[in-house]
Amino acid sequence: MGLRRPLRCERAMTKVRPIGASAMLAIFAMASLLITSVGAQQPSDRAKQIGVKIKCMCGTCDMAAAICSHPGGEFSGPCGTAKMMLGEAAQHIAKGETDEQILQAFVQKYGPQVYTEPPKSGFSLVAWILPSVYLFVGAGVVIFVIARWRKRSEPLTATSAAGALGISPESLERARAKVSRETQD
Repeated sequence: MGLRRPLRCERAMTKVRPIGASAMLAIFAMASLLITSVGAQQPSDRAKQIGVKIKCMCGTCDMAAAICSHPGGEFSGPCGTAKMMLGEAAQHIAKGETDEQILQAFVQKYGPQVYTEPPKSGFSLVAWILPSVYLFVGAGVVIFVIARWRKRSEPLTATSAAGALGISPESLERARAKVSRETQD
C-alpha cells in the first residue's frame, strides 16, 4: 500500500489555486483603491453649506443633503442622491455662481420643496408667522377659560345662594329661626 497518486482533477486544482489567489488579491487591491478614491471626493465646505440649505430629494427622508445618510445609503456620508446634489452644487460653485443662484438652480430643478426651511417671503411667510399667531390665540383662550373658572368658583354665601334661587330674605330668616329652635330641643 503505497502512496496514492493524485487524481487528474486534483492536479488541475493545484494549478488553479495560485491563479485564484492572485485574482482575489487583485480584487481586494482594486476595492481598496476604489474606497480610497471615494473618500477623497469630499465636497467643499461651501458645497456643504449649500447642502445644509437644501433637502435630499431621495424620497425616503427629509434630511439636509449635506447630512443625509438614511438606511440603504452608505454607512459613512451622504446617500447617493445627496452626493449627486452636492456634486451639482460643486459644479455651480466651479462656474462662479453665488449661493443664491445655486439655490435658485435647485428650486428650478426640484421645486420649492427642496428648501430645508421655507423662504421668509411671499406665501411661505405664513409658515413663519402662523405658529406665533396660534401661540398667542391659544394663550388668550387659556387665560379666558381660567378667568371664567375662577369667577364661577367664588364661594357662595347663604344670602347670595338664596338670592340666586329666588328666595326672599324674610323666608330665609324664618327658616333659620325654625332650624335653631328644632336643634335646641
